[in-house]
Amino acid sequence: MQPLEVVYHPKYEEDYPTASVESPERVRVIRQELEGNFNFVIPEAASEEDILLVHTHSSFQEVKGHTLLFEVASLAVGGAIKAAHLAWEGTPAFGLIRPPGHHASPGSHWGFCFFNNIAIAVEKLIREGKVERVLIMDIDLHFGDGTHNFFQGRNDVVVENIQEEERNSFLHRVDETLESSLPYDLIAISAGFDRYRLDWGGTLEMDDYRIVGERVAEKAMSSCHGRRFAILEGGYYIPDLGKNARSLVDGLTES
Repeated sequence: MQPLEVVYHPKYEEDYPTASVESPERVRVIRQELEGNFNFVIPEAASEEDILLVHTHSSFQEVKGHTLLFEVASLAVGGAIKAAHLAWEGTPAFGLIRPPGHHASPGSHWGFCFFNNIAIAVEKLIREGKVERVLIMDIDLHFGDGTHNFFQGRNDVVVENIQEEERNSFLHRVDETLESSLPYDLIAISAGFDRYRLDWGGTLEMDDYRIVGERVAEKAMSSCHGRRFAILEGGYYIPDLGKNARSLVDGLTES
C-alpha cells in the first residue's frame, strides 16, 4: 500500500461565481495544513464524455455557459477521477477539490454544487470495468441527494448518507455502514466537515474525523485491498477546517 496522495490544482482556489460561504479560503487552509506532509498530484480536467456519464446534456451546457466556473468544475471532476484511479491502483487519496458535488443530480444542481464529482468518478471506474461494487459513504451535514438520485435502485453502488445528529450515534452508524454492506471493491467518502462542533452541524469533535478515516482504512484493508479515497464536500468553519481535514486524512493513511 502506497502513502496517501493529495489531489489538488491551484485553480481550486479561484474565486468563481458562487455563494460567499463556499470560498477559496476553504481549499487554501486545507492545502496549508497538508503541504509538506503528503505528496500532491495535479489532475487534468474531466472531459465532456466523463461528465455526461452522470449528467444530462442540458445540465452540462448550463454550467459550460459560465467560463471560469466551468473550468474549475471540470477540474474538480478530474480531481475526483484522479483520486478514484489512485485508490484503484492501491494508493489512498484525498481529493482537495472545489466546487463540491454531492447536491448535483443528473439534470439539476444546487447547494454550491455543479457536477457530481464522486458520482462521475465512481461511474467511470465501473464503466472501465475496474470495479464491480462500490460503497460511497457521505459524512457531510447535508444529505447527498444528487449522489443518491443517480445511483438509487442500483446494486453495484451502495450510497450511505450518515445523518445521525448525536456524536456517538454518528460514529456507530459509520461502523454499521462499514460492517453491514455487501462485499465491494472500493470505499469512497464524500467528506463534508460541516458536522464539526463549531460548524453548522455542531456534532463531531476534530478527532472524530480521524476515527472515521481509521475505520474506513481498516475496512478497506480487510475487504478491498486497501482501496479507498475521499473528496472534499462541505465544511465552513475556516479556523479549524484544515485541521479537521488533516484529521480525516491522517486516519485514512493508517493501514
